[in-house]
Amino acid sequence: MKRILGIFLAACVALGCAACGTEAEKKPYASVEEFVGSESVQQQVQKASEQYQADGLTITAEAQGDKLVFTYAVSTQVDAATTIPALEMEFDAQASSFNTVIQQMREQIDVENPSIVLRYVNADGSEILSREFTGSAASEE
Repeated sequence: MKRILGIFLAACVALGCAACGTEAEKKPYASVEEFVGSESVQQQVQKASEQYQADGLTITAEAQGDKLVFTYAVSTQVDAATTIPALEMEFDAQASSFNTVIQQMREQIDVENPSIVLRYVNADGSEILSREFTGSAASEE
């Protein structure tokens, strides 16, 4: 559970810092792909990934259309059945934070409806759980 909380904190920090900008900037990124490829986002993802590498967690970010997809891959197989309820609780608890970040993304990226997807992947490559945050309500994928 402690590791799961840390994962969410890493995501919030990475997203919060990456989405910040000055008010004078008007949509400096033409796409989510451009945003994800920016030095700021890449540095935050790398920093978060390095921070949790010792815990056996790899974090990557990629654009899929108007979605910013964060994938958290564990290096040691975990029991998905016992991990899912804790992840779902954290998804629900952090929904407002991610919705705030999406609002910031709307101010930075020239796309109408950006969203954030969090994916948790087990060591064997199977997906443990994913959730898409759209800025108004969270829904499982």
